[in-house]
This record gives sequence, structure tokens and C-alpha cells, in this order.
Amino acid sequence: MLFAQYIDLSSLILRLAIGSAFMIHGYPKLTSNQQGKGWMKSMGMPVALIPFAGVVEFFGGLGLILGILTPVIAFLSALWMLSTTWLSVTKIKKKYAGGLEIDITLLLASLALTFLGGGTFSIDHLIGL
Repeated sequence: MLFAQYIDLSSLILRLAIGSAFMIHGYPKLTSNQQGKGWMKSMGMPVALIPFAGVVEFFGGLGLILGILTPVIAFLSALWMLSTTWLSVTKIKKKYAGGLEIDITLLLASLALTFLGGGTFSIDHLIGL
């Protein structure tokens, strides 16, 4: 392979990209978001799911950036994105362009990171996982 020696760098770049995206989307759910609560109610979903989603996305993203339990967090993030994709398709009726592209991209990138692992530049590597 031409660039096989850059696997650890690739893992770091992927962790930073995915982790920051999750943190950016999770933070507003942790703060007071009345508009989001109204939207969730209109979809027939429990409003208590908003803080849960915020915790999952924000702290999961932080875990990915730092490289803590990377394969586990990445797999759980992929499952989370699978559920949001399912919600978007069934309840919201989103199309791929202009709606589902970020969900599916994060799903696939999280799956890739599940198999790739945290790499040398991660806390996992420092503690020997």
C-alpha cells in the first residue's frame, strides 16, 4: 500500500472530524433549547430524549477526539447515527441531499473508526488498550 504508514495519522484525523461534529451537534441539546423540545413533541417523541442525545453526542465526541475506548464509542456512535437516520427517513421523510447526508456520513465514518481503532495518537494507546 502506498500510504500504509499513515494509518495512525488517518485515525487521528478521522477521530477529530467525527468527534468535533458530534460535539457541535450535541452541545445545543445540553443547553436550554425550547425550539428543539417543541419539535420533538410534534414528532411524538419524548422530550427527555433531548438531554440524553446531548450527553451521547457531546461526551461521545469528546471521547473520540481524545481516543478513549475508540472502537466502543465509535460503534455506539454508528448505532446512534443509524437510529437518527431511521428517524429521519420514517418520521421526517428527509431525502439524502439536504437532510440525510450528514447522518449517513457520520454513520459510515464511525463504522470505519470502529475497525481502524484509535491509533498511536490516542489515550487508548497510552494506557495500552
